[in-house]
Amino acid sequence: MNKSVLVILLIVIGISSCSHYDDIQKTAKESIAGDDESHKSGQNCMSCHNASGSNEALQEGGWWTIAGTAYRSSGNYAKEGLVELWTGPNRTGSLLYKLAIDELGNFYTGKIVDFKGGAFPVLIDKNGDLNNAMQSSTLIGACNSCHGISTPNISFK
Repeated sequence: MNKSVLVILLIVIGISSCSHYDDIQKTAKESIAGDDESHKSGQNCMSCHNASGSNEALQEGGWWTIAGTAYRSSGNYAKEGLVELWTGPNRTGSLLYKLAIDELGNFYTGKIVDFKGGAFPVLIDKNGDLNNAMQSSTLIGACNSCHGISTPNISFK
């Protein structure tokens, strides 16, 4: 076997054996409808739940790839519904990911989600209908890094 082919093969085997992708996908925490274990609603979850975040945040759930807080039009936290990410606006294209909103209005996941082509978030009500949608795409899942700071809260109509 050619030495360069052998070296490339060994590198590929080494990289794939070091990958934690499958473990992250199996064990990552995620918001669950009706659950009330989350905290700090309305704050930027990613300020702690990131690779260099506090030990407490990492022990409680790790770092999030998508996280934020949804509100009702009354200003109270939403306690039901879903957040979906699509490749196109207004629930068009392909569904990238779907997250339940918990009892404290929070939604989050530690599962790996590919944002490279951009994602269009939408709010889905308890009946499964589109309620509100972001009309521009995003490349990040740190929803409260903008919403509630430089843009309005994530709110159901």
